[in-house]
Amino acid sequence: FFGRKFVKLLVTGGAGFIGSNFIRLLLASRNDVEIINFDKLTYAGNLENLADVAGNARYSFVHGDIADAKAVNEVLSGGFDAVVNFAAETHVDRSIEDASPFIRTNVMGTLLLLEAARRVKLPLFLHISTDEVYGTAPAGKSFREDAQLEPRSPYAASKASADHLVSAYAITYGLPVIIRLID
Repeated sequence: FFGRKFVKLLVTGGAGFIGSNFIRLLLASRNDVEIINFDKLTYAGNLENLADVAGNARYSFVHGDIADAKAVNEVLSGGFDAVVNFAAETHVDRSIEDASPFIRTNVMGTLLLLEAARRVKLPLFLHISTDEVYGTAPAGKSFREDAQLEPRSPYAASKASADHLVSAYAITYGLPVIIRLID
């Protein structure tokens, strides 16, 4: 993938803690990558996280919501080698108070990204998940990625649903995907 001359990535949710660190790391370690950060800038996203790369010619920011089909289709029409989907509503406590934003962003937003990726024949869709989809690990144990999903909160259920959608698009449409867990 990175053996190509130049790689253009769309990073969704790149203004969040993990996404911004991913962007900074990639820009610092690779000269063959251009990154477009697509972020809604909610409670979890802050462009100050990327102030140190704002002037980098290989980085740009697009304000947008993955649950907005028009915005997703427009940004993906720019031609990308991959999407790295960090965008998500997070925090279990918030999901218990109101699950609807989690379904909108984590499930419907992922669906809209997948549909747009399929239409443009995206070469790779990298979906970032969470270990929360597996439930609670016994003390001193961790989960394997092939463990049974047992989400225990609306947040975890929304992420597990998104994971299943990503897998289904790989099987049904042949969309090249990778799902990676972040804990």
